[in-house]
Amino acid sequence: MGFPRHQSALVLASLITVASFVAATAYTQNRLVTLDALSSTIETNAAPSVEYLGRGGVGLRRLRQLLYDGLALSDGHSLVLQTARSQLAALEQDVGNYLRLTPLPGEGELWDELRADLRHATDIARSILQAEEARDTSTANVLLRSEAEGAFDRADRTILAALEFDVSESQQLAREVRALRRATLDTIILLDGLATAVAASAAFIAYRASRRHDRLLNEHSALLAARVTELDQFSGRVAHDILSPLSTVAVGLALVGRTADSHVRVHIERAQGALLRVRELVDGLLAFAQSSATPGSGARCTLNSVVANIAADYAEAARAAHIDLIVEPGAPVEIACSVGVFSSVAQNLLGNAIKYMGDAPVRQVIVRAKATGQIVRLTVEDTGPGIDAELQERMFEPFVRGGHDTAGGIGLGLATVKRLVEAHGGTVGVKSRVGSGTLFWVELPVASISIQSDSESNSQSA
Repeated sequence: MGFPRHQSALVLASLITVASFVAATAYTQNRLVTLDALSSTIETNAAPSVEYLGRGGVGLRRLRQLLYDGLALSDGHSLVLQTARSQLAALEQDVGNYLRLTPLPGEGELWDELRADLRHATDIARSILQAEEARDTSTANVLLRSEAEGAFDRADRTILAALEFDVSESQQLAREVRALRRATLDTIILLDGLATAVAASAAFIAYRASRRHDRLLNEHSALLAARVTELDQFSGRVAHDILSPLSTVAVGLALVGRTADSHVRVHIERAQGALLRVRELVDGLLAFAQSSATPGSGARCTLNSVVANIAADYAEAARAAHIDLIVEPGAPVEIACSVGVFSSVAQNLLGNAIKYMGDAPVRQVIVRAKATGQIVRLTVEDTGPGIDAELQERMFEPFVRGGHDTAGGIGLGLATVKRLVEAHGGTVGVKSRVGSGTLFWVELPVASISIQSDSESNSQSA
């Protein structure tokens, strides 16, 4: 479903605003993932590598010293050898832990050299310990001075090289973390600024679109009001012009009725009754137009009589359209509006129900008039084709018509009903479903002075 133009601007502004902040958040999250990866490498690899290699280098030097002490000391010889074996085991464990870590880029080449040099040094250390434990000092002394010195030096240099590599890598990773964090912070500030600018621009565009829509709506409302005012003036002039020929027709019917036979007089009397109701209708509309849509303070009419007369006027049209017209009797109350105004309201609703019945298989119109408290409710219900929900919201606006190609009209009937009813303190409404018929309802206040109280008032004044 499409949006109106001003609503589209609001939707587009909202989408742009959300998209800009989502993009900023997505970028931030992506950078944070990179930071997490670098920090994890430092925490789980680089830092442990430095720790293990540092302990291994110290352990290697201490092992060398303990081997010399084992040859030189006679007292505590066994304790020194036991300490040397423990130090050898700790050295192998530290280096083993280091070699089980994931190698940093370029570190794999150092591992092979470290593994070979350290194995050579530890093998010689074991041979020396075995000779010292066997009190074979000459063999131990030869191994220590001829082979162990070079092996220990090579292993020490290899451990130191690996340690320097890992320290350098740790420093490089730390610099990358700082640089990435600084760049991310700067970019986040920039993106937040851009997102804020985009949101402000989108809000401004939406505001302008909304203002333009409001201005067009006000202009449209003013134009409708002007057209309705023109129609009020026009209806007043037309009503006034109609009254003159109606008087002539009434006089003519009265003269003909004096000389006509009984059969013709029946039709003349029926015509005179219809003419009287037309005059009442015109009088009511004229009074309404002349009072600037404000009803007279003493305007009132009898509910049942007006409904019965309107139903009688439309009975023939209903029969011709094969429609069952049912009028349910209402309460004998007076409505706070003139006969002409209420007749116009009822005629519009009943006439529309008959006119727009269409090809409905069930053809029935029910008119109900009921009083509840100080409110009179008139309903006109039909079994016609129904009205779309979207159209129901605009049914009472001027010049709005449904999709009826064969029915005439300019779309002012229901607008007139609404203005008449609301001007008399009432309300109007519609309930409909396509394929199930339509119900129009009107609520008007009961006249504050009843028929009985009027007669009592007249007798007292006499």
